[in-house]
Amino acid sequence: MIIDGSKIAEDILKGLRKQLPPTKEMAAVLVGDDDASFSFLRQKQRTAESLGVKFRLYQFEDSITQLALIKKLEDMSLDEKIGGIIVQLPLPVKFDRVAVLNSIVIRKDVDVLNGETTKVLAPAAGALVHILREFKFDLVDKHAVVVGSGQLIGRPVINLLMKKTRRLTVLNRGGYDPQIVRTADLVVSGTGVPRLIRGEHLKQGAMVIDFGYGRDEEDQLTGDVDSKSALKVAGFFTPTPGGTGPIVVAMLFSNFYNLSI
Repeated sequence: MIIDGSKIAEDILKGLRKQLPPTKEMAAVLVGDDDASFSFLRQKQRTAESLGVKFRLYQFEDSITQLALIKKLEDMSLDEKIGGIIVQLPLPVKFDRVAVLNSIVIRKDVDVLNGETTKVLAPAAGALVHILREFKFDLVDKHAVVVGSGQLIGRPVINLLMKKTRRLTVLNRGGYDPQIVRTADLVVSGTGVPRLIRGEHLKQGAMVIDFGYGRDEEDQLTGDVDSKSALKVAGFFTPTPGGTGPIVVAMLFSNFYNLSI
């Protein structure tokens, strides 16, 4: 079964529309002019408009120094008209990502990239919770494999699954092992390597959640999972695009509502 991420996201947004939107603005920070980053931000802006949320883009040239960028984020953290701050990743390579993200105060960190908080889940972890709940997928006696342990996807998903599943295996793309993946009831991937995971790598009936996003050698948009072969094996599968992406954006705004209270 193909998982319709847009439908799950719309259910989350319907819940938010029953509430008054926060009076504070969602601030998005972009360094440079990467086309993919612009595309992601446009999606977030459209979602904000559908909710009646104030959304403002703060764009800086990639010539800005790290100290200057950190000072901008510290000032935004102190600005009471701003309720949430997004730093669109990836940053140009010259920046220390951890130092930049750590300059955002936790109460405005809607991406949950600057330390853990008990108030909200990171958007990827929240998206996974909604998908599992939608399909009544019980993790208690399952083996889960997470492919990729990056800050945006892998780390928060791993932290979530450590508390919920019987057995958890983490593979990074340099140590990807199809034989291990084939034993998993749940596969969650976020490496950005196009079609890394193929149908023959999967257990029959597995749930496959693909957070990966990239372009193949023919410049076709694809996820980490080869959809054509995976659909012959997987019990549930998120496509790219239209799978996890809309849910992650919806969870970002859910966090904004919760943190802006």
